[in-house]
Amino acid sequence: MKCPSCRTRELVVITMKVGAEQVALRTCSSCDLRYWEGLDGQLALESVLALVGGR
Repeated sequence: MKCPSCRTRELVVITMKVGAEQVALRTCSSCDLRYWEGLDGQLALESVLALVGGR
């Protein structure tokens, strides 16, 4: 998947299970775009941190 921001590089995708939810961090090494996705779409960083805190 190409970066939706700069469209020059492929995104690096790191998937992990946080609490009971599967999440993915997508990042671009060219423009430094970073965002999280869950099963229902894009997640705010605060939502991911809340999952970690809910352990």
